[in-house]
Amino acid sequence: MKLVVGLLSLALSFSTLASSGESKSFTYDGSQDSVELILRGEKTHTEYRTETRTTTCYRTEVVGYRTICSGGGYPGPGPGPRPHPGGRNCWREPVYRQVAYPCQQTVQIPYEVKDFDVDARVMLDVTKLTMEATPGERFTVSLLGDTLSIQADGSKKFFLVLKNQDIRSRMNGTMKFMDALYSIELIESTPVLKALKMTNISLSNSILTFGLGPVNNNPYVAFSLNVEKKKFFGSDEVLFDRELTASEIVIKASNTGSAADVNIDRLGVNLEDGKYSLTAKAFFKAKGSLMNASQYGDALETSKTLVYKIR
Repeated sequence: MKLVVGLLSLALSFSTLASSGESKSFTYDGSQDSVELILRGEKTHTEYRTETRTTTCYRTEVVGYRTICSGGGYPGPGPGPRPHPGGRNCWREPVYRQVAYPCQQTVQIPYEVKDFDVDARVMLDVTKLTMEATPGERFTVSLLGDTLSIQADGSKKFFLVLKNQDIRSRMNGTMKFMDALYSIELIESTPVLKALKMTNISLSNSILTFGLGPVNNNPYVAFSLNVEKKKFFGSDEVLFDRELTASEIVIKASNTGSAADVNIDRLGVNLEDGKYSLTAKAFFKAKGSLMNASQYGDALETSKTLVYKIR
C-alpha cells in the first residue's frame, strides 16, 4: 500500500474555517491508494452576557379631541355619540401621537468560549475494483469543532461507496486527539447503469418477465417487486412488496441484453379474479453508503408496471 502524508503531498489543498477547524481535499487518480490528512481546530460553545443599554422608547399620549358625526343633526358638547331626532349622531374621539423618550434596555450578547483544541489524524483508503476507467475523484474531509465529515465530488465514472468509517478520540489535558479511518470503494458505473435499463414487462402462466440491459450477474444490481390488488372502493390491497433474493429471480442473458423471470406463485402470491398492478424495480445496491448519489439522480433505479386483469 502506498502512503502519502497529507501535509507534504501536492495533491492536497486546505482552507481554514474561521478558528474552529479545517477542510482538506485529496484527488484520487489511481496512483496512490491511501493518504493521511492532519486537521486542526478548536471546540467552542456559546455563552451569553447581559448588558444594559440606553435606547429610545415610545409612549402614546392624547393631544386633543376631534368631533365625528354621522347622519343629520348637530355635534354634542362632550365625548360620546349624541343622538338627534333627525337621526344625526356626533361624538368626540381622542387624537394620539407617539412620544419618544430615553430608556434602559437589557440585552443578551452571545460570545464564544473555547473548550479545547482538536488534533485530527485522518486515514483515507481508496479501493478501485476495475482499471478500465481513469479516476479523478475528489474527497474533502472537514473538521468543525470536534466533528469530522467527508464529502465526495466524483468524475461520474464511478460509484463512490463509503464502506467503513471508524472515528476514535481521547482527551489529554486541553487537547482532544482524534483518529479516523474512511474506507472507500470505487465501482465503475457504466456497466451498472446499462444493466438497469428496463425495456418491457409481461405476465404469462404466473411468470413475470421483464427486459433489462446486460446484467451478467452484476453483484451491484438488485431487484424488488410490488404486487397490489386494485379495489373499486377503498385502498388497494398490497399482496407483496420487498426486495427479491437471488433464488427468486432467474436472469437469462442474450446478445442485446437480459431478461428476468419471477415465478409469482412461488412468492406466495395468488392472482385470482380481479385487477392487479405488478411493479418490478431494478436498482443499484452496494454494501455501504453511496457518497455521490446526487450525481446520478434517477438513473440509480428503473421500474416497469404491468396492470393485469383476470376474469
